[in-house]
Amino acid sequence: MFYDERIEKAKGRISRNAIILSVLISAVFGAIRLANILKNTEQSKYLCLVILEAVIIFGGSVCLLIGFTRSMMHPKDERTIFEESCFYNKASSVLIKTVTVVFSVFLPIVLHLGLPNQYTDGEFGRILFVLFFVVGIYVIYGFRRNDIYFNYSIMEDEHYYKSVFKNVGKLASYILFLFAVSAISFTLFVAAKELDQVRLLQYSLQIVGSYTFVLLELSLLYLLYSFLEKMSYDSTRRLSRSTAVSLGITVFLYAVYMSMALLAYSLASSQTQAMQTISAASSLTSYIDFALLIFLTYFSYEYLKVERNKLFSAACLIILLSETSAFLLGQVWSGITSLFLREMIEYDVYTVKTFLSTGKTILQDLSGTANVTGFSLMILALIKDKAIRKTNLAAVICFVLLGGIEMFLRTQTGYLEVNIYHSFAAIAVLIYLCVLVVCVGSRGTRSSRTLRDQKR
Repeated sequence: MFYDERIEKAKGRISRNAIILSVLISAVFGAIRLANILKNTEQSKYLCLVILEAVIIFGGSVCLLIGFTRSMMHPKDERTIFEESCFYNKASSVLIKTVTVVFSVFLPIVLHLGLPNQYTDGEFGRILFVLFFVVGIYVIYGFRRNDIYFNYSIMEDEHYYKSVFKNVGKLASYILFLFAVSAISFTLFVAAKELDQVRLLQYSLQIVGSYTFVLLELSLLYLLYSFLEKMSYDSTRRLSRSTAVSLGITVFLYAVYMSMALLAYSLASSQTQAMQTISAASSLTSYIDFALLIFLTYFSYEYLKVERNKLFSAACLIILLSETSAFLLGQVWSGITSLFLREMIEYDVYTVKTFLSTGKTILQDLSGTANVTGFSLMILALIKDKAIRKTNLAAVICFVLLGGIEMFLRTQTGYLEVNIYHSFAAIAVLIYLCVLVVCVGSRGTRSSRTLRDQKR
């Protein structure tokens, strides 16, 4: 695709909104983390743990203030709007680089501090992971909604994948630069603290492992997304292969998680041990949600290009919001839990644990209700589509029964049993989505063949 002002303007709006989201989320997480640290006045050395949130809040606020001032000082016309978009695109890039450099400087120090759970709501880079999930989903949705591609500058390049691997090389170079910054910081820190050889080796391995994992994870995600984008761009069908592939990845990840959960449940000697084993693999659920939301973004975008269905659009938006908000609220709730459970007598601990557990259950129920509502609206919207009406009518009956059974089980059995049942209900949803994609895709193929026959 060629460069044009429309793409730059759309990217500018997305970048500005991403900065706003980052500042708001960082403010919430920073406040919780700061409260956890300051509640124990002896732990002032842990104040550096809030540095990432502080940099994001300060840097993002400066970017927004400069952008707002620029827009107020100049009259609104095509040129100023374009310049404002360019500013936000550059500002978001500078903000990301600044935050990652600060992270690389403080990483060795944080490793030495040890991050005790009673003072923090997670590891040092937790905020980066949260922003990657929530803001990343918004950016993907924004790009699809505006009909632009992340790799738009190389999309029509005949050596597309060669250019993609060059970008991976640039990413690797930047990660190597961050590693070098951490190495310099680590060297100065070692010189100041005079660490013994055991700790020196331990911290070195942790730093190398952290950057290796980040590089592999980001490279694989970028390669996968570039592959999906190329298939979507080249597709002449109603649904591109990228929609099917993203759904396939979701199903695969979920199958892996379910296999691990069932294996842990069958081999564990007690329910507590089973829950501990399953919780160790719970981080995989974040990637499952990420893959599912990418699929919904592609599917809704490609389906709505042909079928102008506002109800379907609202359904997909509800699911996107419920999934991202559930992830965000879950992370916030863990910080609030650690804040309230510190330094309490036994009776207070029991009372607060009961309250927080009830609150977490309510949040999960609200998120589940929103998800069920979204899928129900999606089914109702698609019932209008004659080609897949029978599939959706059958799905209505199936999901009503599954939902009713789950509500009943919540009043009769334990937390783990309900979760396992919920997982099987989620499999039914994924099967429904697979059937839906096949039905819509096959209809698109038949339509394409009919058009080709008419042209002949």
